[in-house]
Amino acid sequence: MKVKKYSLLGSVIMSSVLILGACGDKEEVSEAPDKETAQSEFGFQSFDLDIDTVDQKDAVDASFDIDVSETEAEYTNQIESKKLSGDEAYAELEPIFKELALTKDMSKEEVIEKVTKAFGVEDYKEFELEIEFSDGDTQEFSDIK
Repeated sequence: MKVKKYSLLGSVIMSSVLILGACGDKEEVSEAPDKETAQSEFGFQSFDLDIDTVDQKDAVDASFDIDVSETEAEYTNQIESKKLSGDEAYAELEPIFKELALTKDMSKEEVIEKVTKAFGVEDYKEFELEIEFSDGDTQEFSDIK
């Protein structure tokens, strides 16, 4: 009877280890630059975008967050049938972020125009963006048509 107990216990422990090992943070980016490099390239350390169109709620969702210990990225573009996370999302977002060249002294209209153009959704119904710039200043931009 003791042998069965231990083999059952061993199986449970082994299964738990395998399940937990498979549960990684899939939004985490392993190929991202360090915080200083990303801040100098993009001008921000956090970017959270949500764009709705008349035909599609959450047509574009993009999030990027670089922290001391990790970088996370997610990108969903339902217009282009893309749903990416981690390194794939970062690879897609990096050239867009470099092109944006957003600064905290830009007007709301200028930020919205640049972002909607860069993400290919100039005809939007609702626009929401929150950015934390390199100096820690957080700004929110929103518009409803």
